[in-house]
Amino acid sequence: MTDSATEIDDKPGSEEYTQSIRKLSIQADTVDDAFEDVPGTAVLLCRDSSSRKWGPKWLNQVSMQATVPSDPSNALELVRSTMPDIVFIEALLVGGNGEPIYKALLDAADISSKIIVLCSGSREISAALGAGAFDVACKPYEWQAISHRARIAMRLRTSQDSLAASNEALSEAIELANNARETLRSQQSFEPVTGLPNKSKFIDLLRRGMRAMDRDQGTLAVIVVGFTRFRLVIEAMGQEQADRILTEIGQSLGECLRNTPHPDTPDSLSLRTAVVATLDQFRFGLMLTNSGGEDELAHLQQQLLDALSRPIQISGQTVHLSACLGLALYPADADDVDSLLQRADNAMRDAQSRGGGFKYYCAETDAAAARKLRIEHLLHEALDRDELTVAYQPIVDVVTGNVIAAEALLRWQQPDGTFVAPDEFIEVAEESGLMIRTGEFILDEACRQYREWIDSGLALPMICVNVSKVQLVGGAFARTVRRVLEAHDLEPGQLELEISERGVLSGDYDVINQLHELKALGVRLSVDDFGTGESAIAYLKELPVDVLKIDRSY
Repeated sequence: MTDSATEIDDKPGSEEYTQSIRKLSIQADTVDDAFEDVPGTAVLLCRDSSSRKWGPKWLNQVSMQATVPSDPSNALELVRSTMPDIVFIEALLVGGNGEPIYKALLDAADISSKIIVLCSGSREISAALGAGAFDVACKPYEWQAISHRARIAMRLRTSQDSLAASNEALSEAIELANNARETLRSQQSFEPVTGLPNKSKFIDLLRRGMRAMDRDQGTLAVIVVGFTRFRLVIEAMGQEQADRILTEIGQSLGECLRNTPHPDTPDSLSLRTAVVATLDQFRFGLMLTNSGGEDELAHLQQQLLDALSRPIQISGQTVHLSACLGLALYPADADDVDSLLQRADNAMRDAQSRGGGFKYYCAETDAAAARKLRIEHLLHEALDRDELTVAYQPIVDVVTGNVIAAEALLRWQQPDGTFVAPDEFIEVAEESGLMIRTGEFILDEACRQYREWIDSGLALPMICVNVSKVQLVGGAFARTVRRVLEAHDLEPGQLELEISERGVLSGDYDVINQLHELKALGVRLSVDDFGTGESAIAYLKELPVDVLKIDRSY
């Protein structure tokens, strides 16, 4: 028997033979350590009586159960049915076609058994190894040595099977990893709720679109879509239903872009590059290459406004949204991605401040945005430098002519003596997060002044302070009011808080909850400028409001 093609010629009983057996036994024991208690099977196909007698016995010594069929001629069927670890077969056994049977075993793709050919001479050894036999043994057959080599062969087959299974598992793991990588890449580029490209992907697509327009000398349009009251939808219907609405909006926007006629062929639909993306929870971004001139953009504008004004049916409820759209063009309005997207967003916010609709970017839009940024910066400094002051407007009873209250009005005079209009800086304070600090200042200062008037003998029944909706969101305002009242030793009934119709009737849970807490505290509540919005008077009955101040335009 050989390792590959080297024949063992040692005679039984010789020192060389003993060393060979010892070496084989050590090799087999080493393999056994890795495959403990793994039984083996073998089929012995030969006519040699000595081998048929002693082969199974020696194989059994190494935990291999050998089958010795009486008729070796049906070897192929037997091996296929039992699929042993090892097949021992005499080279002299031939099939009906005159070819050695072991060749048929080696050629059978469905047989994985290790084939060891029992040979009579060197010619048979060469033929067997050339045909692909795993190993050979040469007469006289020494089954003690053969059995140890067979066990090594069996363990090798087991190792190869395990390796094949491991390779298959590794291939599956690699496929899973690749799928996970693709899923992660998709998650990094697409918004999971709407399935649309996210902001990062949208910016990348904008860069590509701008390069294409540079080549084609075309125009690229960017539109930012927002909504004036979408947060109210979430609070009223829940996030799941709101997500369904966002998905439907995304689909409608996509249909509008796909159905926009190409400027070169206004009567036909175009397949030019059009992208709808999700910029954040409440905003969409649209990109359209070769957007054409004013007529085409006007057509697109009308399509978008029509689509977004349609009521949406969700779970048996009808939802009406007020959309705000801002448009900027490349290269006319900006020459880089960030500026282009920012200017479209500025135009959208300008439309939002006007109550909705469609707004084209213009230089004045940028100027207004820059003005807001500057006011925000100066307002930070004004709060730190105590530049804000409070003026007081008397409230007179028209019947008696008596002053019944004073309304606190916030004023801001800059170091150069100029005043910033309240309508301008209050809006900035609300948008920038400075309204909490600003609101606490005017509340504390008004209550301090009121206490001073009382202590000086001025008989003034009440002090009135305007409150922003921003102050009511978050759930802490009622505690702030209680603290300020206690600090200045005032009764809750001596304070009236005014909130705008828009703020009080927004439907915000925090706002409504705070109003009830303030009412429970004993503070008077009034709604200012009623009639400037779209509120139903019936809804006011559900609110803890003491005074309704009707706007003169109502």
